[in-house]
Amino acid sequence: CIRDRYGAYDWVARRFARTKEIGPAPVVLVEGVGAGRRALRPYLSCLLWMELPRDDSWERGQLRDGPGLSGFWDGWMRAERAHFAADPSRPYAELLVFSRDQGYEVLPGPAGPR
Repeated sequence: CIRDRYGAYDWVARRFARTKEIGPAPVVLVEGVGAGRRALRPYLSCLLWMELPRDDSWERGQLRDGPGLSGFWDGWMRAERAHFAADPSRPYAELLVFSRDQGYEVLPGPAGPR
């Protein structure tokens, strides 16, 4: 069921902190590790997969969140691997996004166009 609100997660407190309201929009982007999970795929118009080496992903998170959450990131990486082992998203991606020196490159994904 798609609703007009969602729970905003507080990464420092490690809990859902508040509910945010969203209005109607012609396009809604859902981002995050669980955005392509099995339960959501039937509701997606297009699934994009950000192809990024594991170490780069960890480094980006560290830069964004600072040293105070480095312990969190250690646990996050283990949980992320377990999540994708049980419910992979990449095989269902219509598009793959690659980070390049001068922006991004978008290529067809394993699932191809719908």
